[in-house]
Amino acid sequence: MFIKNKVGMKLMGVNLASLLFALIGLLIVIQYLAAEQILTWHRQQVELVASLVLADYRGKNQRVVQYADILANNVNYGELLYYNEIEKLARLASHQMREVGLNILTITDRRGVIAVRVHAPRAIGVDISGNPLIKAALKGKRSSRMTQWKDSISLSAAAPLYYNDEVVGVVLTGMLVDKSFVESLSQGTGAEVAIFFADHPVVNSFKDLPESAFQVLKFGKNRAAVGLDRIQSLVLGNKKYTLNFLPLEQEEQPWENLLVVGVSQDQVNAAERALHLVIFSVGGGAALVGLSLSFLLSLGMRRQIFHLAEGTRRAAQEELAGDIPVTNRDELGELAESFNAMTRALREKTRLLQEERDRIAANADFLSMIVHDIKAPLTGVRLTIETLQDESLPPEISHKLQGIIESSEALLLHLHNVLDISRYESGQLKLQPEEVYLDFTIQRLINQYSNMANNQGITLQALIPPTLPPVWADERYLERVLFNLIANALEATSPGGRIEIAARSLTLDNGAAAVEIIVGDTGCGLDPDDLKNLFQKYPGRGSYSRKHRAGGSGLGLYICKTIVEAHHGQIWAESQPGQGMKMHLVLPCGDITGSDQSLPPDSQIEDNL
Repeated sequence: MFIKNKVGMKLMGVNLASLLFALIGLLIVIQYLAAEQILTWHRQQVELVASLVLADYRGKNQRVVQYADILANNVNYGELLYYNEIEKLARLASHQMREVGLNILTITDRRGVIAVRVHAPRAIGVDISGNPLIKAALKGKRSSRMTQWKDSISLSAAAPLYYNDEVVGVVLTGMLVDKSFVESLSQGTGAEVAIFFADHPVVNSFKDLPESAFQVLKFGKNRAAVGLDRIQSLVLGNKKYTLNFLPLEQEEQPWENLLVVGVSQDQVNAAERALHLVIFSVGGGAALVGLSLSFLLSLGMRRQIFHLAEGTRRAAQEELAGDIPVTNRDELGELAESFNAMTRALREKTRLLQEERDRIAANADFLSMIVHDIKAPLTGVRLTIETLQDESLPPEISHKLQGIIESSEALLLHLHNVLDISRYESGQLKLQPEEVYLDFTIQRLINQYSNMANNQGITLQALIPPTLPPVWADERYLERVLFNLIANALEATSPGGRIEIAARSLTLDNGAAAVEIIVGDTGCGLDPDDLKNLFQKYPGRGSYSRKHRAGGSGLGLYICKTIVEAHHGQIWAESQPGQGMKMHLVLPCGDITGSDQSLPPDSQIEDNL
């Protein structure tokens, strides 16, 4: 068969080979899905069997508790015990113990001394009267517990006996969970059952297990206890089981007392072997045909593809410095020409982008110089005014001087915001995160703003718990964020109002530790519709019922959002007209060194809250 030297024809052959490979892939997927279905069915079987076994066990325990309540509610018990008619009480207890199927029935007087004790033959020697249930029952409380007796588990419950609304004694009921019980469960469900008490197996139906197998069971139990997997595949002796570890949840440490239900994987292994045989037979034949055809049809394409790949690799290494050589006039040649056109366009766009970046960087440097030149004389003016404030001046003069200081601080804040925005847009704004303890940082800002707040008649306070963990942040930029938020709150709050800064630790949905900072004020608040654009750059000012930005420039909250998102945090606002505003700020506590800490213009934050 003659095939023309055109890529289209060869692609037809490649498509044919791809179909064969798709068939192989389909068979593999079928094998995988079938195997997964078999395992899923097996795990569901184990879960169902484990649920039945656990229900049977809990039913036995529930019967012990119910019988204790039923017997305690029998007025004859309390009356006979009160009048010390022990023989009648013993006959009644013996009859009812056999009738309800209990193994142990003990009755004590109001001092906890045993008055009647009745045992089934296989429970002779079990003494449940010395347990703490008696003390609880004498105080009018019903309780239950499980204990070990020889190679069995004793389930017991206690309830107070009343006569004329007075506790006259205690009735204790008990049942044994022994080897015959777990063997009956094993025969009925086809599973093996083991019960752990005090962190070691007491009763089990597993056949001929060596001591090492119990160590494996303990290992699996420990894995389940730390939440790794309650359903596990383990080899016990010479057989593989799927085991379900179920805590009995009757103690403060439930994983010391648990139920283990295991189902052999022999059926699963047999089904998987048959499935593998079919899959490998069909898939092997298809793979052989597909590989042969693909090899023959790809020989003529290798040279052209090699030139294309080599040229692409060289262009990438040289940052799109040259074109890919075109050696053919078929479809691959057309692809190479299209790639060359694309690289030429990219080189031109890269050149324009670099020029724009250089221009923005120059603007940032220029702004930095301007801020520095303005900051120096402005600081001198502020120091001079603070010196004048120490003098005895008329109140109106002191008030005007304080207004000048506040205006200078607002001007400095605006200048820093403009400078940060310029650095951000040029990609020059970098973070240097470290552990920051918020109580010191926030208190420093409180001290800085206290005079301004007092002059405005505003209460400014912080509610920071002493156990608050440190956040991972650049302290300088974190202060900038809080500086903007406090300045906004002071501007929005009327005399007599209050500004509170609170913080609390929390855990995100992904399990990471974080700290939430809330800056709340009692200002006039904002309409919920205005909150949508609150953090945008230069938001529309006419739609706001008040100014809630640093000095009204429109940059304060925008730079706050930019800095917070660079810390992998989140910031949002809550407000209603006339009810003030709360600014919420969430920052992580963990090290974010592995992530990009610069501020690219298109930085995004995942919503982990």
